This record gives sequence, structure tokens and C-alpha cells, in this order.
Amino acid sequence: MKAKHRLTRILQVLHIPRSTYYSYLHWQPSQTKQRHERIKKLVFKIWTDYPMYGYPRITIMLRSQLKRSISERFVYQLMTELGIRSIMTKKRNKPTTKVLYPQRPNLINDLSHFDGVLLTDITYIPVANRWVYLASVYQPETRQVIAYKLGYQMTKSLAVVPIKKALSLGYQPQIVHSDMGSQYTSDLFEQTLSSQNIKHSYSRKGRPGDNARIESFHSLLKREYVNTTKFSNMNEAIAGIDSYIRWYNHDRITLVA
Repeated sequence: MKAKHRLTRILQVLHIPRSTYYSYLHWQPSQTKQRHERIKKLVFKIWTDYPMYGYPRITIMLRSQLKRSISERFVYQLMTELGIRSIMTKKRNKPTTKVLYPQRPNLINDLSHFDGVLLTDITYIPVANRWVYLASVYQPETRQVIAYKLGYQMTKSLAVVPIKKALSLGYQPQIVHSDMGSQYTSDLFEQTLSSQNIKHSYSRKGRPGDNARIESFHSLLKREYVNTTKFSNMNEAIAGIDSYIRWYNHDRITLVA
């Protein structure tokens, strides 16, 4: 065209029909294609905001925002086209502990509901190339973390602090369930519960599933957040974990089987 050749001659040399050329000039994507691209952009935005989400939860958010039925398979296809996936990571290796005490009773193993039950556990959090310890109290009925405490040492005092905080918030559990770690079999922990007429239930040795609900929370905390974050100090860890817990309690989508 710059050399002043006629368009009809150029098309003739290239063996391109005139109708094909003019159709190309006026081509517009179909409504289906346009809708496909709009949803694709929305999928990417949701994933950018919530990179821990995979296609099942992104599908739920899309259905809510668009007020229409969208299949998980379609969302999976769009995420594949975009080259994105959940950032959830595998768990890191952590120190191991041993239980040296005789088995104590498991009071929740055969319960049909968890009204009046609180669960507690301690897990490991990497901060500035060392381990710190997170003690949490979890309410299984509401699936919420109601108290927590981070500490530099895994002590009986650390285990007691979130229990006392839960009590100060007005919770009146009949049973508190924990594993049989030394922090939870200590006189301090036992006296804290007995002073409030709270029964203590214990996981069976070698049965982490007995406390599966809070174990699941700690696992999600690490795979969705901690393992993709580097805390340079305790203050950063406290602020970040507090933010995650607030999101977990109030906004995170729960997939119910």
C-alpha cells in the first residue's frame, strides 16, 4: 500500500478474496466470545485478590457476582488459559514432640454435636529463621478461631492465655479438647479448666484426627498464608496472622460436602 499498489492487485497476488479482506476489517467477536473474555478477566481479578483460592471457590464467587450459573469445569478451563492456580503450598517439616503420659479420656469422640465444646492446639510458625509458637482456641460449631496467642516458647503459660481470653469474651464451654502435650497436661492448664468447672478431653495417642478441626485450621493457615510469607519479626507475624484469622472467620468461603 505504501508503494501505491492497488488493493485489488495486492489481494490478487496474496490469493485473498476481497470478501475475506473486508470481512476481516469489520470483524467483531461474537457475544459468546465477548462474554467469555469478560468472565476471564473477572476470574483473574478474583484470583489476584484471593490467590489461595482454586477453581471451586472462584466458581462460587463468580456465581455470586454474576447472579448466574457457571460450571466449575468452565472456570477451571479459564484458569488454565490464564496460567493461574491456587498458591496453596505443601506443609513444611517441623519439630516433633513425644507424649510421655498415660492416655487420658477422650470426651468428644462419640458426640453427635459440638455445642459447648472448644478445641485448642499449638502449632509452629517460622519467623526470621526460627520457630515461634501459635496457640489457638477454635469453636467447632461456628468454625471460628475465637482466641490465639503467639509466643517465643511453647510453654504451659502460652497454652493457657487463649483459654483465659476465650473465657473473658464470655464463652462458657463445658469441654475443652486438646492433645496430650506437656503444656496441656500441666497443673496450670488443668487448674485453669477445673476452676471454671470445665471438663478436659484429650486426643488419643497417635490420633491427630481426634482434633481434626483445629488441625485443619492450622494447616490452612500455613498452606494459604504462612508458607508464602516471610516474617522478619514477631510484630509482622502477629499482624499478618491476625489479619488472616479475621478473614478466615468472616469471609473465607467454606466448601461443604
